[in-house]
Amino acid sequence: MDMRYIEAKEFLDTIYSNGWVSSNQTRPFVTLTYAQSLDGMISKKGEQLLLSGPESMAMTHRLRLLHDGILVGIGTARIDNPQLNARHVLQTDLESYEQPRPIVLDNRLELPVDCKLLKNYSNGTGRKPWIVTTALSSNPAAKALVEAGAHIIHITELEDRPSLETVFQALKRQGITRLMVEGGAKIIQSCLDSDCLDQLIVTTAPMFVGDGGIKAGTQARQLVNVFYRQFGQDMVLSAKSHNI
Repeated sequence: MDMRYIEAKEFLDTIYSNGWVSSNQTRPFVTLTYAQSLDGMISKKGEQLLLSGPESMAMTHRLRLLHDGILVGIGTARIDNPQLNARHVLQTDLESYEQPRPIVLDNRLELPVDCKLLKNYSNGTGRKPWIVTTALSSNPAAKALVEAGAHIIHITELEDRPSLETVFQALKRQGITRLMVEGGAKIIQSCLDSDCLDQLIVTTAPMFVGDGGIKAGTQARQLVNVFYRQFGQDMVLSAKSHNI
């Protein structure tokens, strides 16, 4: 058996050995995970940035299988055109677990109807994607997205951008109990600055991005229950997060 998958299972079994109890029962258990460079960059403006090596990628894909849903913002959905499913895992794991629900936070309904998420659902290789939005159901884009296969979850908010707490509570009402948040930069920053976080997993790749990089800026934080594991050339941190 490929050691990547054995190491990924051992690492994640340790992290979640105490179960999936959220610190707030009105929302799902939330895992925030992302990759960054040595200079703390998580993305580049307007373009896809690949950081994780194959070993840490296997860990991330197993992590996806352990969650009910994966949430990304519309920026990530448009630039990266992700599939938000588990592919770099053992076939036996694919047979034992259900693929996570792909979820996009998209307040202006800008998700392209020809994106991989909708194509995968249309051809039977992916689950129906959910779009969480404050846009009205009368928005012309809503009809096109629904016809392409999306399920739209409308949130009523006074502001254009709903709080993560509101989004997470809406997902809990839809049956999501274990949510994995993957990005992009704005959602990562909001998650780090909020109290809507139960588990943090950060992969650091041995590279510098330099000019044009975007950091996961956050308020001062004290990390607890910290431990590290090396996956290939990447170093992965697991921790709980608290305000200072």
